[in-house]
Amino acid sequence: MSKKCLIIGAAMLDIIMEIDRLPRSGEDIYAKAQKMTVGGCAYNAADIMKHFHAEHTLFAPLGTGMYAEVIEEELKKNGHESAVKSGRMDNGYCLCMVEADGERTFVTLPGIESVFEKEWFDSLNMEDYESVYVSGYEIEGAGGDVILDFLERSPELLVYYAPGPRISYIPAEKADRMYSLHPVLHLNETESLAASGADTAEEAAERLEEMTQNTVIITMGAGGVLLREEGRTSVIQAEKAEVADTIGAGDSHIGAVMAMRASGADFEKAVRTANKVSALVVGVKGPTLTKEQFEKGL
Repeated sequence: MSKKCLIIGAAMLDIIMEIDRLPRSGEDIYAKAQKMTVGGCAYNAADIMKHFHAEHTLFAPLGTGMYAEVIEEELKKNGHESAVKSGRMDNGYCLCMVEADGERTFVTLPGIESVFEKEWFDSLNMEDYESVYVSGYEIEGAGGDVILDFLERSPELLVYYAPGPRISYIPAEKADRMYSLHPVLHLNETESLAASGADTAEEAAERLEEMTQNTVIITMGAGGVLLREEGRTSVIQAEKAEVADTIGAGDSHIGAVMAMRASGADFEKAVRTANKVSALVVGVKGPTLTKEQFEKGL
């Protein structure tokens, strides 16, 4: 049996509201539609790995409370199980406001997923794993140091790090510790500029490669994906997509990259396949694909 990827992060409740535009301060607007689903960066990435039949463990804590109950029920329905349960507090949720052009804005209430505990990792048999995924949301949170401690104790793991939109809020000390682990870095163009202080994605990729000494993947929407590997930069063309919303696009992309790499694909082939997957995800409402949508699209 092949070794697994440990997917560390959140399974949260996503409350998705479709609106014409974001309201101004003090304004009262109507939502056109609402959908409630399970999201969270780790869950979204794990769901794509499930479609690829890639071996993985979802290490996203389930707490105790109203949101946790809904999330656990949805996980079971969708063929997932979390390796962590805690009675400390409830899971968080995210209000996702989707404008008419598909752009999304998040308001997140953190929960159990922001307070990782050392004891949760003690149950893992590290011989089962060859790689690990980590989201920036959890590194920023109060449990971020616990996650970093675990990664530093497990230098044999290949780290995939997706810092996400909170990249500018992650303390420099935590960022430095993460970069010292030589992660494969996955982020979008805006995040890459914020992380590197560069003016262009190309320059950002070079700087970030120097910082991590590993591969850098920068998604640029319709502009494709910039791949920086072993001192060489290439741009891999995006797939055409009709955008319903952009929720989960980045999560699905890194999930596909990890699944393809686990199957032996090189980074260029992995990114090309990931581009197809993320194009499918932005074409549906919400962050995940059904089995039928995935198989038809690929």
